[in-house]
Amino acid sequence: MVGFAAFLLIFLVIQYEQSFDNFHKKDNNIYRVVRIGKNPVNREYRTGVPFPVTQGLRTDFPQLANAAAIYGTGGVQVNVTAADGSTLKKFKEGNNVFITEPQFFKMFDFSLAEGNIANAITEPNTALLTKDIASKYFGDWKTAMGKTLKIFGLPIKVTGILNNPPSNTDFPLGVVLSYATLVKNVDMNNWGNISDENYCFVQLPGNYSREQFNKLLARFVDKHIKPVNPSYDLTLQPLKEIHYDERLGNFNGRTFSKDLILALSLIGLFLLIIACVNFINLTTAQAINRAREVGVRKALGGNRTQLMLQFLGETGITSLLALIGSLIIVFICLPFLNNLLEIHLSTSDLYSANLILIVFGALMLVTFLSGFCPALVLSGFNPVNVLKSAVSSDSKKGIFFRRGLVVFQFVIAQALIIGTLIVASQMDYFRTADMGFNKEAIINAGIPDDSLSRTKVDLLRNELYKVPGIEHISFSMNAPADNGGWYTDLRTTNNKSNNPDMIVAMKGADTGYFRLYNLQLVSGRIYFPSDTIREFVVNETVVKNLGIKNPQDAIGKLINVNGKTFPIVGVVKDFHVNSLRDPINPVVMTTIKGAYGLANIKLNLNKAKTVIAAMENIWNENFPDYVFEYNFLDQSIADYYKQENQLSQLYKIFSGIAIFISCLGLYGLISFMAVQRKKEIGIRKVLGAPVRDIVIMLSREFTILITIAFLIASPIAWYFMHQWLQQYTYRIMIGVWFFAATILCSLGIAWLTVGYTAIKAAIANPVKSLRTE
Repeated sequence: MVGFAAFLLIFLVIQYEQSFDNFHKKDNNIYRVVRIGKNPVNREYRTGVPFPVTQGLRTDFPQLANAAAIYGTGGVQVNVTAADGSTLKKFKEGNNVFITEPQFFKMFDFSLAEGNIANAITEPNTALLTKDIASKYFGDWKTAMGKTLKIFGLPIKVTGILNNPPSNTDFPLGVVLSYATLVKNVDMNNWGNISDENYCFVQLPGNYSREQFNKLLARFVDKHIKPVNPSYDLTLQPLKEIHYDERLGNFNGRTFSKDLILALSLIGLFLLIIACVNFINLTTAQAINRAREVGVRKALGGNRTQLMLQFLGETGITSLLALIGSLIIVFICLPFLNNLLEIHLSTSDLYSANLILIVFGALMLVTFLSGFCPALVLSGFNPVNVLKSAVSSDSKKGIFFRRGLVVFQFVIAQALIIGTLIVASQMDYFRTADMGFNKEAIINAGIPDDSLSRTKVDLLRNELYKVPGIEHISFSMNAPADNGGWYTDLRTTNNKSNNPDMIVAMKGADTGYFRLYNLQLVSGRIYFPSDTIREFVVNETVVKNLGIKNPQDAIGKLINVNGKTFPIVGVVKDFHVNSLRDPINPVVMTTIKGAYGLANIKLNLNKAKTVIAAMENIWNENFPDYVFEYNFLDQSIADYYKQENQLSQLYKIFSGIAIFISCLGLYGLISFMAVQRKKEIGIRKVLGAPVRDIVIMLSREFTILITIAFLIASPIAWYFMHQWLQQYTYRIMIGVWFFAATILCSLGIAWLTVGYTAIKAAIANPVKSLRTE
């Protein structure tokens, strides 16, 4: 029942993950245009394309069925305004704000509940809202049409209402602005102007393959992009692969790799199989008890086929009852699974045709696997020997087979334990690893991006320093690690080619940033306070990439970053700007006061509640139309590894289930042995054998079996976990303790399992076991 339930839950998760964006009728012909770096040593995979690409593809390839640009953005302030422009309500949206062209809705099946998609977002300053978002803003979505919002400081008119998108999509649409709104504020003719959030999708005609169009794309790159930036190519990625590709990601910020699907599928299958192994062990252990029944039935004319069908039928009924029980467990566990993985499974998923087919197939498989071997053994008893009480089921073949089943069970269980320990250890490493900067007790809070609000930075600083509990304050464009940010090109003064020396992460910050985050200078000094770019501080990776061995030699060197040429005045120790999956990026830091959109606050955690309340009051006074939001930096960094942590919890559960099922198998085998060897145990006791020796005798075999399973499981687990760790640039070493802990844990649990039965057999009265002689 437990094995069935685990199998069904895993299948539901896999079915859900494989259903992403498969509801679009044209999904077989839709592709995302992505950037692939040409450097084979450290190849980059990027989603965003230059802003002119989409229109360029339409112009150069009129044979395309369709092409559409869509820009995703998060943390957007949305105000509901009155007729006079005053703010009635204010909201802060997450990753559900998009800017797209009307062609997008001709390719993808997101339908409108109200409005006409042909003209709803053709004009600037227009937007679509989903029903849920419209209801949140206006109470009733039916009243939202024609209302005005303020987004990006612009008046935006609601021109359509979208039906809520399903949960199984990587386009979490909430607010959809017209691309014409973006065109007014972005240089759409600059082929070097790239944002990783600017996606381009194309729909190929039926007579074009992906390979054919990639050849055309290569010529397109040579014509338009290579003269500006020859460091990357464009290629097509099928819509069906987006949800599984960790290298490129998606708007949801969540992928589910095909390797992970395969791993979960194997775990589910193995849990089901070891549950079948249990049934076989427990049934054959009790076979001797049904020997007389078989003998009588054969003596009365029953043949082996009839007996096998009887026992298979009994197994089928048992399996059906287990299936019914497992469905109850699944109903109970669904909310927990949804909460753990942050997915949206419902009880209606249990009635899908695919699941019904899988359940029926699993029932047949379990009935056959669990019932065939016991049926073969039971129906094979010789009726003469049975009725003469001369039957025995302890043949060498039978014992070897049952031992093999136990070994198989513990191979799976111990491999899962080793994997779980390694995953948990890697997650612990992520939590405790040195990022190269201080991340403890730091709050990040955004400020509005309009020019008037940015002039209040000094006023805000003065007011914040008056709050008890605030220790340091800095303003910047972003935090040291933000899993995104601004990337631009760096050139040395003697570089006359189109290709930059390197792509760097640009960090605009005031001088207090270094102290607050404890960034360590290697040489030189930090830049002087300034409202504009005048000097650069770089990290050690920049110096290394420039071919400079001594950081001191970099001081005073002129570099051109994003078109601005200024000297390097300082070098800081390397720090991570992304998660520990990625190598350290080259970083350039400077002052850009007009771009500071983040307040960095170092506080005394004992006064956190008071500080946050005071900050909210200050924000409301200075930015009355802005929603105050904050986050603790250490939690933001921990969220980088949310999916790994979720899966770690899942693996722990499955490992526990595997051990539980395997121990049931051990119980079956020790019960079988105790029955088969009760006379031997009785004779040993009569001859003076102590209880300890008998317990050791019965337990020794299982210790050997578990050790054999461990020797098989260890190299298998090491190989697969070694491969898994390769995706992280910074990772743990697979040490001996993972394996030592696994074997000790397995033996401890096994001894507890067999101990009761072994002791019970050892202390039994030998007279009872020998009195039939």
